[in-house]
Amino acid sequence: RKTVQKSGKDHTILLELPSGVYRYRFIVDGERRYLPDLPCETDNVGNIVNLLDVNDFVPESVESVSELMAPPSPDSSYGFQIPEDKEFAKEPPTLPAQLYLGVLNSRSAEQRECARPRHVVLNHLYIEKGWGAQPLVALGHTHRFRSKYVTTVLYKAIER
Repeated sequence: RKTVQKSGKDHTILLELPSGVYRYRFIVDGERRYLPDLPCETDNVGNIVNLLDVNDFVPESVESVSELMAPPSPDSSYGFQIPEDKEFAKEPPTLPAQLYLGVLNSRSAEQRECARPRHVVLNHLYIEKGWGAQPLVALGHTHRFRSKYVTTVLYKAIER
């Protein structure tokens, strides 16, 4: 038996299942139930159970999976004008000040607990080049996992 988590009107459970056919049912207020709109069968005792077929199938090409395809946009939404030379001469936009406050730019490593990251730095990939005694490149990414924040930083030495 596994207990599901309630979130609003939904009830969910996260399981990592190896390939195979699984039979399951729900027990709600002590009563066994199944979902008739999903595949089901009767077990050897006469109980009706739902079926879940898990397989390791990975399509050979992502293009063959129609759910991942973006709907086509109308041709009228595109322009065919070549940018003028003055557009290429412009400076790139300045980096917003909030993005300088990411984990790669923080200087203090003595704190036992890191401050909660700002929402603007979540799910972005950052690169920082260090040119000190040992030049290196750091790639950083911060994402949220439930109520926690996970920051991954990869370091690579730069050869001169």
